[in-house]
Formats: sequence, structure tokens, C-alpha cells
Amino acid sequence: CAMPAKARAHVRQQGVAAVELALLMPVLLLIFLGIAGMSRLYYLQMALVSAARAGVQFAPAGQTQDTARIAAAARRDALHDAPGMAMPDVAIRQRCADGSPYAGNGKCPGYASAPWTYVEVRTSYVLADAGYPLLPGFAAPLRLQHSATARLR
Repeated sequence: CAMPAKARAHVRQQGVAAVELALLMPVLLLIFLGIAGMSRLYYLQMALVSAARAGVQFAPAGQTQDTARIAAAARRDALHDAPGMAMPDVAIRQRCADGSPYAGNGKCPGYASAPWTYVEVRTSYVLADAGYPLLPGFAAPLRLQHSATARLR
């Protein structure tokens, strides 16, 4: 009971499709995992940008230079997006109108008599997932960070 030639060709075609699928599946899976991993990194980076911006916006709105309150505002903003985010670094700096650091002597070089006060909020998140070594070029742990600066006066 021999199979007709048409039936043998159909069975052979199914075998070729299975081999092609077996060869392409690891590549497709790696592409999918790479896209998912990069999407997560982008999402976390946007959470850090938002947190830094929230801290910088809190300082003039709250009329405060209290670094603990500014950092807490930034962290509150980020907690629902990046729950493991560490407390942000906050720096209060005074600079003159020309951008030079304020020496503290009551005067700035040139015509400016009073310094401008700036607040800078730096947010960071350490991503220590075991899955990220699968992404080529990314070593675990991966540190994401962002900073924002605003003039207070």
C-alpha cells in the first residue's frame, strides 16, 4: 500500500515547516525578550524622570529648601512606578547669574548682587534582576538615573 506522490510531498512539506519553526523559535524568543526588557527599562527611566521633576517642582511650590521634604516628594511620586527606588539625592546650590558658583561673600562677579538658588534632584534605581544578563550589552545590576534642576529665586 504505497502512498501517492502528492501525499508524500505534503508530508515532506510539513516536516520542512517543523524544522524551520524549530530553527527560528529561539531567535524569535530572544527578540521578544529583548523588546520586553527594553520596554521595562524605558518605563523605569520615565518613572525616574517624573520623580526628579516632581521633587524639583515641590521646592518652589512649597517655598522650601528642606532637602528631606524635597526628596520625600520625589520618592512619593516614584513609589507607585518604581517601588524599590532609593531615596533621591537632593542638592541645594547657589550660583551667580553668569553660572559661576557662589562664594558666600554676599556678592557675585559682574553686576549681580545676589546669587540665584538652584535645587537639583537626582533619582536612581538599581535593577538587579537575574533576567537582564540575557540582554546582550547589559550587565546586572543595571543602574538607571536622572537629574532635574530648577531655579528657586
